[in-house]
Amino acid sequence: MALEPCRVCGVLNSTDAEICLSCEFPTKGRRRPAIFQWAAIGLFVLFTIPLVMTVMNQFKSKPQSRPPQSLSIDYQSR
Repeated sequence: MALEPCRVCGVLNSTDAEICLSCEFPTKGRRRPAIFQWAAIGLFVLFTIPLVMTVMNQFKSKPQSRPPQSLSIDYQSR
């Protein structure tokens, strides 16, 4: 007896099982529509773009280190 993934939910089931114990669909039955896969990819991109943009802006906005300027006192202005 071997294990094989369910085509609907991906849970491992016995090769002898006709119905998945997790999602209760036939283990060799229909596969998820492609719209779900595209929706998952779209959500991933939607949430990672702002994260990447924030990290990129932090690297760009780092101020360059300047040498400290000495304070000069003007005594002649009295």
